[in-house]
Amino acid sequence: MRNLSIWQKSLGTWQPIPMAQNPVIVKRSDWDPMVQDARMVLSCFPQTLAWIQRKENQSLWQILFGGMTGIEADAARRNPAETWGHATIRFDLFWHGAELKLIEANCTIPAMQAYSDMVLAAWSESRGFAVPPRGNSDDLLDSLLALYRRDGGQAQRPRLAILHREGDAQLAELEYLAQHWQDRVEAVRVTPSQWAEQSFDLVYRHVFASRLSQEPKLLTALHDSRRSRIYNPVSAHYEVKAFLAMVSVVASNDQLAATVGLSADQREATQRRVPWTRIIPSEKYQVNVVREAFGSRTDIDFASDSDFDSDSDFNFAGHCDDYVIKNSLGYGGHLVFVGSEWHQDATQARLKGLLKMNSQVSPALFWRWVRTESQDTWVIQQRMSGRRHKSKVLIEGRELAEIDGYADASVFLNTGTEPLCGGGVSRFASGPVVNIGTGGGLAPFIVES
Repeated sequence: MRNLSIWQKSLGTWQPIPMAQNPVIVKRSDWDPMVQDARMVLSCFPQTLAWIQRKENQSLWQILFGGMTGIEADAARRNPAETWGHATIRFDLFWHGAELKLIEANCTIPAMQAYSDMVLAAWSESRGFAVPPRGNSDDLLDSLLALYRRDGGQAQRPRLAILHREGDAQLAELEYLAQHWQDRVEAVRVTPSQWAEQSFDLVYRHVFASRLSQEPKLLTALHDSRRSRIYNPVSAHYEVKAFLAMVSVVASNDQLAATVGLSADQREATQRRVPWTRIIPSEKYQVNVVREAFGSRTDIDFASDSDFDSDSDFNFAGHCDDYVIKNSLGYGGHLVFVGSEWHQDATQARLKGLLKMNSQVSPALFWRWVRTESQDTWVIQQRMSGRRHKSKVLIEGRELAEIDGYADASVFLNTGTEPLCGGGVSRFASGPVVNIGTGGGLAPFIVES
């Protein structure tokens, strides 16, 4: 439990992560089909990116990835076949009724393997059960080593760099991984400057590429991550919310799916697991730019069925409770607005801060702001009903008040080698935006055989 904390660099202190005493349990008969579907959805990513990169779709590329700069923008233009080799990708899941739905992808720092193992081990010990002999941390190392062998690595006990930024919030998790992996590799935690001064056989990257502009040697290595054996490659473009919206669009349309080359299995899995997600049309996307990207085709489905006219405001404002609006480049849940929570004080405080207003922000006002004033790309997604989770909460072994909130789930996958991952993790929070960074915690996650 000592490692179940977040490092607050600005304060120089550890902040314990709340832990739910009650586990989140999923039936094996529900989990395994979801994992198979998640792998199928993930297989759509490089195909969809290759289509977006086509010359005739450059305006669409700009809408999706125009907010990126530097090496992240360069990566979004590269042939996806050259960089398709990820030791770990995490899909965040939310329940809709009895079904698990895939709502977001995390490819840059898809962490929490160690946290999930720590929580499950602590819960097992407290109940007198045997600690599971393997966990998500072992799966992650298996995946790293499989990619290392694929790329010609031969060392029996390779030297592995766990690359992170100075004062990384997940230092506790990275320390756990370094200790847990020592029997099979020589794992060393290093910052970018320390990495440049040493020699390693492979690298587990746990730092945003956008933070490395002052590290020329590392940037050069990241441009050829397979040769440098850096896993994960730069892949921020795959976790952009607007990209998932386009995967949803492509899978739902016969003509586009054929153009992109999606199979029937890929389409069915995507339609089954990814909720309706669309880009919100904005005036910054000039009508002629959109038409340049899509020609006279009517197969590109944005958030409105109309041709970007003001009458489409009813689509969100009139049915606010049915949707969630997200900033395409946002992370950590800070720019996620759940329609059913719109008039709550906490939501209004965030909305007022974003729009720099003192008065109440109505759904219609926000929709118009997104369409006419915001410089960012936003997406709208069908709201999932969620899974309630009632539990007493522990911090540093001390029982706190009982919470009656929401639980999510995540599944860990990999690419570029045989499927090795399929384990999961669960977070909980008092509200429907479930994220540790905004005050949520972790719950033991169990797939029931």
